[in-house]
Amino acid sequence: MDALKNVKILVGITVKVTNPLGEDFIGTVYSYTTQPGVLVLQVPTLSISGNSYNYRVFRTNQIKELTVLSRTVDESSVAQIHPVDPNKLAKIVQRNHDSYNLIKKTQNSEVSKEAQTIFNAVYKTMPNVRWEGNSIVILDEVKVDPPYLVANVKRIHESSDNDDDEGAASLVKKIIDGVWLKLEGERKGG
Repeated sequence: MDALKNVKILVGITVKVTNPLGEDFIGTVYSYTTQPGVLVLQVPTLSISGNSYNYRVFRTNQIKELTVLSRTVDESSVAQIHPVDPNKLAKIVQRNHDSYNLIKKTQNSEVSKEAQTIFNAVYKTMPNVRWEGNSIVILDEVKVDPPYLVANVKRIHESSDNDDDEGAASLVKKIIDGVWLKLEGERKGG
């Protein structure tokens, strides 16, 4: 019973946690369990929809230093957990899974920021755009190789007399040209 009272005292206080790498995290204690020794910190963040929270999970044996910044508990700063409708759980999991797969499919950590910007612009405009290694493939008809300039736009099936292939390549060239002009303007401060 005493352990439960101590946990109740910790929840809601503002602390600074320093990890072994010397990184500091300031937030509100969201949860603490003695076994297996886990501290969950609620860290405020800004998002498009306003204030929201991220959660950092720390193993207590990996906390280098814990400093209490405020002993008063602001009940409004402690996020309230709302019940999850079990009937909607499968749909929530599927939506999150689909979102993760979309990010995984459209983000390439191996390429430059400019390459990702070009991919995003083409992806917003045209269907069926994907990464193939470090090359961008559009409609399985057009390929853009590094360094992602207009001159690097190639039709995959050169022997094809398909006007759609040429139209797709032409549209991709226009998009890439526009992105490079925009990026160059941003670099010049315009």
